[in-house]
Amino acid sequence: LVPVVERLAQNLFICASTVSQYAALACFEPESIAEYERRRAEFKARRDWFIPQLQATGLDVPVMPDGAFYAWADCSALAERLGISGTDTSWDFAFEAMKKAHLAITPGRDFGSDQTARFVRFSTASSMAHLEESVERLRAWASGAVPA
Repeated sequence: LVPVVERLAQNLFICASTVSQYAALACFEPESIAEYERRRAEFKARRDWFIPQLQATGLDVPVMPDGAFYAWADCSALAERLGISGTDTSWDFAFEAMKKAHLAITPGRDFGSDQTARFVRFSTASSMAHLEESVERLRAWASGAVPA
């Protein structure tokens, strides 16, 4: 039962429980809620801009993030186009992105076991200026402007 209990435990320590989050919300003043809403809108704007940019670059995002500032992108087609292959495509893709485009992305194997060799994870928690620069670097690499 250890694997089952580990999966359950992940849901308990990866973030605050739903009950405790609602309890915390009850303690906030209107000014705090306004700040929360402002920040939430910023994260949404970043996501709404970033995901289509990834897709236009050749990275499929099969599910639009809804509550996290991460994008889970299938890198297999772009990796193939760039000549990246191996038993763990996402690991090789992330390594090449770091070397060639100077981008730090996370290979899928850090997040499970089902088809994770095809997926990488991007964070949209950075500023819009950093996201724009990241997309420029990714596009240049993907288009061949940066030697593969």
